[in-house]
Amino acid sequence: MLKKIVAFSMAIMLCAGSGSTMAYSAQTQAFSDVPNDWAASSIYKLSTLGVISGMGKGTFKGDAVLTREAFVKMLMASLQVDSSTTQTMKLQDMRDPNRWSYPYIESAYEQDLIDFMIKDNRFNPTQEITREEVAVLTGRMLLQKLDDQEQASWNQTGWKAEADKRKFKDATQIDSSYQADLYYSAQLGMMVGDEAGKFRPKASLTRKEAAVIIERMINERIKETEVAGIGYYAIESFKQAQQMQFLNEVKFGWSELSYMADGIAALDLDNSFYSVPSGWESAIQIADQYQVQKELSVFSDNRDQKLSKFLKDLPAQKAFIQSVHDTMKNNPYGFTGISIDFEGLKNSSEQSDFVAFLKALRQELDGLTLSVTVPPTEWYKGYDLRQIGAIADQVIVMAYDYTHLESDLPSAPLPLVNETIQTVLKDIPKNKLVLGISKQANQWITRKDGTVVLENPAIKLVEERVAKTGSKSVFDYPYFLEKITFKDERGNHLIWYEDEQSIEAKIWLAKYYGLHGVSLWYMGNYTAADYEVVRRDTNR
Repeated sequence: MLKKIVAFSMAIMLCAGSGSTMAYSAQTQAFSDVPNDWAASSIYKLSTLGVISGMGKGTFKGDAVLTREAFVKMLMASLQVDSSTTQTMKLQDMRDPNRWSYPYIESAYEQDLIDFMIKDNRFNPTQEITREEVAVLTGRMLLQKLDDQEQASWNQTGWKAEADKRKFKDATQIDSSYQADLYYSAQLGMMVGDEAGKFRPKASLTRKEAAVIIERMINERIKETEVAGIGYYAIESFKQAQQMQFLNEVKFGWSELSYMADGIAALDLDNSFYSVPSGWESAIQIADQYQVQKELSVFSDNRDQKLSKFLKDLPAQKAFIQSVHDTMKNNPYGFTGISIDFEGLKNSSEQSDFVAFLKALRQELDGLTLSVTVPPTEWYKGYDLRQIGAIADQVIVMAYDYTHLESDLPSAPLPLVNETIQTVLKDIPKNKLVLGISKQANQWITRKDGTVVLENPAIKLVEERVAKTGSKSVFDYPYFLEKITFKDERGNHLIWYEDEQSIEAKIWLAKYYGLHGVSLWYMGNYTAADYEVVRRDTNR
């Protein structure tokens, strides 16, 4: 998946011409006034999603208070509501459908979430929202998930038990009509008291409090969401073969496209870098032991325009597809499908050629599954995502290798991963989409003479480096990657590292969007801590 030479070519493309990085709409810079404290992760997760934004000049202003419309907009935006409007809301102070908050207020209104805040047919959108109003709003939203009998039981007696348990010191200040909803929010941990045991019901809500609460609401909503864990078994992965027990599917990277000459091509399992290893039987036995689905991954890059030429050579394609058919018909590995990983198509003119190839391959698979890997289309325009999504059973988007030397941009900052998901979801159904994760480390070395070089150190070396005296390691926002710094005789070092926390954040994104799953390139690179996250957060 995107070999080093491809990553290097991306970096060249990023800085070609102007010498500056490509423009991204995602928030990739940290807010100058957000410390790494209790609210930071929530703030940056919601910023990544586009649910919240800064207040100008690189600031977030987390202690500023929120209006009613601002909080409702954030909450409803986190639900990915349709921004169109039916204009059915007839509130006197919400008549303008072009108002920035209108579709979100309308959505909440239609769900009977905000009627308790409406007086004399007015919502008072610019009024500061109070903590008890937020608790009622979130409590109501959560209660709607219960059936009528469960709601009635809670409204009659359940909330009283929760109130006795909480014993807020200022409970008498809570509006009596709000208590059932408020205490349901408290029971689920959305709105809790402060360290002094007070709820502060009449206090205004701050922006950073809102970020934490909305992330909790998201987590509550997606906690039962299932995403599949998919591993790429390639290169040196046998040491992690037993981790298949935590996966739903495995794609075995044991073959390549062999395009020898005009009209001559075949599926190569024996003579390429990605070939069937000796002792392959052990890996297949482990996969069968844990009953994981098995696909054969077929790789090709576009070095020397090999792939572009192949996609215009119909006789070669016919020969290759026949080779695939014969291999899959008589394969001893038990593969149930093919995974096409054809990389490096840069020109939009190549889209129709690739689609035609996939259609022809699909017709010859005799009921076997077909998955297709695609890169982010900012750089590579040769992939018609809509057509690919219609043909394939599964599409894996390689949301990584954004690495850029001059700007210190690492492989997979969470905001850019999110931006890629949002782009691809415009064309590919979420139940077919898999978020590709690549276990990488990107290292910038500033030498004593001031020159800077970029390296990709082995995972084992990074783990060893972190444990050494003199290394400083912090989990960094908004990238959601481990940031490691140290000095040695070669100069000053900065490493961005994909660790278990960053993998967890990416799985969180997959759950938020309801994707089919996440894939791990490649299995041998992942640590025991990484696999523990996969075990916990996927649906094996």
